[in-house]
Amino acid sequence: MPTHQRDKIALCVPGSQRIQIGPIIHLPLALLSLAAWLRAYGNYDGRIKVLDANVRKLTASDFSDAVIVGITAMTGNQIRYGLEIAALAKAAHPDTVIVWGGIHSSLLPEQTVRHPLVDLVVIGEGEQTFMEVVDAVFRGDHLAGIPGTCCKDPIGNIVFGPSRPFINLGRLPKPAYDLIAIDDYPGSTHQFDYQSSRGCPFRCGFCYNTVFCGRRYRKKPSMQVVEELITLHDRYRISGFGLVDDEFFIDRKRAEAIFDGIIESGRRFNLVASCRLDIVCGFPQALLAKMKLAGVTQMLFGAESGSGAILKYIKKDITRQHILEGARRVAESGIRPILSFMSGFPGETLNDFNRTLDTIRQLWALHPLITVNGIFPFNAYPGTFLYDKALTMGLKAPQTLEDWGAWSFQYQPNNPWLDPTMKRHMEIAFYMIRFIYYIARYEDRYPAGRLYIKLLKLGTWPLAASVHIRIRRRWFGNALEWKLFARLVRKTFGYL
Repeated sequence: MPTHQRDKIALCVPGSQRIQIGPIIHLPLALLSLAAWLRAYGNYDGRIKVLDANVRKLTASDFSDAVIVGITAMTGNQIRYGLEIAALAKAAHPDTVIVWGGIHSSLLPEQTVRHPLVDLVVIGEGEQTFMEVVDAVFRGDHLAGIPGTCCKDPIGNIVFGPSRPFINLGRLPKPAYDLIAIDDYPGSTHQFDYQSSRGCPFRCGFCYNTVFCGRRYRKKPSMQVVEELITLHDRYRISGFGLVDDEFFIDRKRAEAIFDGIIESGRRFNLVASCRLDIVCGFPQALLAKMKLAGVTQMLFGAESGSGAILKYIKKDITRQHILEGARRVAESGIRPILSFMSGFPGETLNDFNRTLDTIRQLWALHPLITVNGIFPFNAYPGTFLYDKALTMGLKAPQTLEDWGAWSFQYQPNNPWLDPTMKRHMEIAFYMIRFIYYIARYEDRYPAGRLYIKLLKLGTWPLAASVHIRIRRRWFGNALEWKLFARLVRKTFGYL
């Protein structure tokens, strides 16, 4: 049984401090939801702390009072930083219980739990499972067999607990935002992270959600969402919310009820939400007008490809016409549509990639509000259909947690099936389209007509002209200006 001096539950976000420009470091929403559940349904109020390595450097002393440490990590650098956190916690107290959760651990639990800095893995949705693990730790019980977990028994055998059913999101308390300092996240009150639903019923072949959530969609009741948004708006003076739902508009009646509630409340704040392009094509104009009135300023869409063959292959279940029509209708309603594309899928040809470039040029010509935030190189995610396909085409998957921590999700195409020409076209096109996206972001940040924007556009006109000429003529060689641009942005901000 832990002593009075050592009775804390430390919930950790792996990362490293970096320059923050606007709301680029997201609030640790998953851990704040976990903490809220522990306080509402367990006896742990006052014993939980949230440590975010993205906003301050962690040391062993941060874990001097911790009995159990929870670490959430996605595939890639977060694993490397998570192992560093686990080592700090074990240095403070070797008997500290280290629990890993999040997407990567849930998709590869057995490989994860074999690491000496992992005592137990929470698989999938974590609130109820982690609370039962915490209960067992404080009672001094064995951890093996808890539903929704994977752990090692005393002789090193891997033990899986029974599967865990999803929780009722109506019982989910408002995340414990009070456990962090909002000031540590500059710009967060302009696009405050909030989740109203989980999961997605669609079958995109690149998306972890097909495994992590089993294509199940669950939601908070509409009035609960409205009440929480209003409470957060009033408490933190929030001017905008970023709805981090996988897909906000799956239940259109619920979405409309939320917009009605916001309008009736008299509160005014901006909203950014994700939607599918085939779904938005079915919206009546009256709904788009209501969304605008309720504060929706941006809608995020995964277009993925301008090639019909690729859209079919990756199981996106939309068409090129959906992409063009959906973006146009949203833009004409006064809401900025932001579309993301990918390239370099297994089997994708240069002709397929050119169809994506053609589609982007058409989108830019349709309406000035239509924005493309990038053609991101395809990265195979464990557990997905396209990950398995990538393995058959030469992808070498890491076999240890350390190797997964070195797994690169950078925006430089390097998959084994890509030839040099395809790699060069993908790389330079990505840089150019990100540049156009950044200009659009600055336009949104500053009022139209401001001298700053006029000077910015004047100063960057040569680069903007380069984008349109190069994409139209497919000139991707000798792109020194774009390699310098990418290098400068990465050196300044740490990402592109």
